[in-house]
Amino acid sequence: MKIIDGHAHIYPEEFKRERDRIAAREPWFDTLTGSKVNKWGTAESFVEYLDANGIESGFATSFAFHDQGLCRAANDYVLDAARRYPGRILPLAVVSPSRPGMEEEIVRCFEAGAAGIGELFPDGQNFDIADVSQTWRLAAKCHEHDLFIMFHTAEQAGHQYPGKGRYGAEKAAKFCLNHPEVRVIFAHFGGGLWAFEAMPEMRLALSNAYYDTAAWPWLYGPKIIDALFAIGAGEKVFFGSDWPILEFPRYQEILSHSALDIKQREALLYKTASSLLLRR
Repeated sequence: MKIIDGHAHIYPEEFKRERDRIAAREPWFDTLTGSKVNKWGTAESFVEYLDANGIESGFATSFAFHDQGLCRAANDYVLDAARRYPGRILPLAVVSPSRPGMEEEIVRCFEAGAAGIGELFPDGQNFDIADVSQTWRLAAKCHEHDLFIMFHTAEQAGHQYPGKGRYGAEKAAKFCLNHPEVRVIFAHFGGGLWAFEAMPEMRLALSNAYYDTAAWPWLYGPKIIDALFAIGAGEKVFFGSDWPILEFPRYQEILSHSALDIKQREALLYKTASSLLLRR
């Protein structure tokens, strides 16, 4: 069975070496890279992970900084990695939506082969995804170039953890209502947004929304995936590991307790993510 890992992070060595200096002016980077679960992954180690687990390819991004210059440096690394490992590393670009130069960076990365924009961090980038006055430029430029957007989202109930953030289902839904023209991925099951797909009015409102499974083993039980397919939203969710902090075997184990059939597993592990690469 073909597999795409739809959510991974890779970092140039200088980000690790300069971690403290960067963290001093990037609080979100400080929080996430200072977490006890943080791991650093390079392009080379990501491809080794893909090979070891029989994974065809993976969406790879780096870190979405508030500083546009750091975003550009992150993109340079990811785009170069994609050129060095064609067909294995599928590059996503990061931009700082509230900072000058965002639109130009989207165009630059699109022309260099980026498949999408993300994973963007609303909390760390001082960017409210529910405020159309803040989102329309990002959405318009991505729509112009048919690039999907991936946002970090998290469930607003439950325990607190580093990097959880304040953006969940309600704000994610508002983005979809404001921007039905652009495809959008809400990481980490959309912070619970997927459940509202069971409401007919919300199914229509969320017609442009997708969800990934990143951090699933830490957040939800196995039956969440059965529920997604049961309400008819199974074609909108795809496997993403959040590598390097989690790897595919953890997901294999949790999937072994689900009731998905072969076709549903194919959709989850490959077909849905693959469809996002097709230009409309």
